[in-house]
Amino acid sequence: MMMFNNFYEAVGRLLSRERIRGMERMLRGAGYGHSAEAFAGFLILITALLAVFAFLVMLNYSVLQNFLLAVMGEGFYLPDFAIYLLTLLVAAGAVTFSVWMLAWVFLQLQGEARKSAVEAALPDFLALISANVRSGMTVDQAMWYAAKPEFGILSIEVKNVIKSSFSGEPFEKALDRLAMRFNSKILERTVLLVKQAMATGGEVAEILEITAEDAREVAIQKKDIASTLLVYVIFLVFASVLGTPFLFSVASRLIEVLAIAFSYLPPGGLGGQVPQMTFVQPSAPVITSDEFQWFSVATIFVTCLIASLLLGTIQTGAKTQGLKFFPFMLVVAYMVYFVVSSFLQSIFATMI
Repeated sequence: MMMFNNFYEAVGRLLSRERIRGMERMLRGAGYGHSAEAFAGFLILITALLAVFAFLVMLNYSVLQNFLLAVMGEGFYLPDFAIYLLTLLVAAGAVTFSVWMLAWVFLQLQGEARKSAVEAALPDFLALISANVRSGMTVDQAMWYAAKPEFGILSIEVKNVIKSSFSGEPFEKALDRLAMRFNSKILERTVLLVKQAMATGGEVAEILEITAEDAREVAIQKKDIASTLLVYVIFLVFASVLGTPFLFSVASRLIEVLAIAFSYLPPGGLGGQVPQMTFVQPSAPVITSDEFQWFSVATIFVTCLIASLLLGTIQTGAKTQGLKFFPFMLVVAYMVYFVVSSFLQSIFATMI
């Protein structure tokens, strides 16, 4: 196992130190103690293997050639080496974006979930520490005895850092390590206040009580804001999941019907059958229903993504928390689009 870790770390050092430090912060915030270099090296190797697989699949099914012919026309030609190179670039780019984006989303969701859990338990935890300090305990002992099971992940992390403090690690350094385990500004400020109070001889118990009350007020305000913005949440979900796919499906079928209707006209168009109009001249759609369908599918994807990010911002204050709603919203939106399209197509087929 150690040999594989060393190999992954050697591969991960291909990235810059700045990226490695950023990945290390994300791993710590998500609760993982793995080396950032090893994790980056593992992702690089997975990306390379999947890119080779995607390249072979795209070549076998001539995906890029068929796409270029559909876009550029039947007369378009590229030599074989150019097709191979473009296929490799497209496969590598798509796989790299997908793998690293999925890893980033996973770590962000894990970090935000831990942040929400610790901030929900922090007010009661600080109040209990304050009571222990007032009873005569030192701060580290007060934190140890306050780490009850009902506080969940916060108790586990606190006990881990306090154990290291009992074994000889400086208490201030242990507190810094505790703050690094969560991407919580409230916890970071609490740790900073405790360290300053201990350094200056301030009333630690009183500071903890005030901080607990402030954290409780912040949590209440967040809930009030989320309930106030419930109307906007309903509008976002309705517009992205129902309204947008429904309108796009109607527009797609309308373009198809108009194209069929204009195909029955004589070569000279309407000619003298319809009086000439100054502002409006009937003409066939400039795009096909298939082209509009591809546009609709892409637009629905982007709309659901933006709506999910806004939903996360409204509900929790963190846009990445809305990404967990994105798959559900996207599936429902596509179901509405294709069901309505099929229904309208069956109706228009009997009329034409």
